Amino acid sequence: MLEKIRQLVKNEADEDDWKYHIVPVANYAKKLAKLLKVDEEITELAALLHDIGRLKFGGEDHDITGVPEAEKILKEHEYSQEIIDEVKHCVESHRGSKNISPKTTIAKIIANADAMAHFDVLPVFFYWRCKKSSFEEAFKWVDEKIERDWNKKLTLPEAKEMMEEKYKAIKLVLDSNRKYM
Repeated sequence: MLEKIRQLVKNEADEDDWKYHIVPVANYAKKLAKLLKVDEEITELAALLHDIGRLKFGGEDHDITGVPEAEKILKEHEYSQEIIDEVKHCVESHRGSKNISPKTTIAKIIANADAMAHFDVLPVFFYWRCKKSSFEEAFKWVDEKIERDWNKKLTLPEAKEMMEEKYKAIKLVLDSNRKYM
C-alpha cells in the first residue's frame, strides 16, 4: 500500500516539488524514524502526505486542507483509524509558522524532516521565490525561512546535529551576500 501512496503523491506533485521537496522530506523522515526507533512505514506515509493539501489546493492553509485529504486517501487504502489519526496530526502540525505543535515523536520527525529538506535545496528556494519577487525579496524570504527552520522547526537534537554543517554553510553564503543588498 505504501508504494500506491508514494505513486499517488508523485502524480499529484509537479516534478520539481516531488524531486526537491517530497523525496528529501521522506528520506530524512525515514532516517530519523530509524534513529528514534518509531514505525518507519507510518513515518513515511506522513512524510509523503505532509504537503498533500498544498499539492492539491495551494499553499496558504495546506496544513488544514491536507488533513481531510490525507484521511480520505488513507481510508481508501484501508489503513487503520490509529494510523490515520497519527498521519492527520503530522499533517496539521508540520508547519513551524502555525499554532499546532507536534505532540508525537512521528509528528516531530515530520516537522523536522520538512525543515531539513529546506537545507538541501537552497538554490531551488531562490529559483521558486525569484519567480514571484525580486532577488532582494527572495533573499530576505530565504534568510528568514532558514532561520525559522533552524530556530523553531528543528526541535530534535538528532535533526539539528545532522543539519548543523549545512546550516553554517548556508549562513556563510547568505552573510557574504548581505553586503550587496
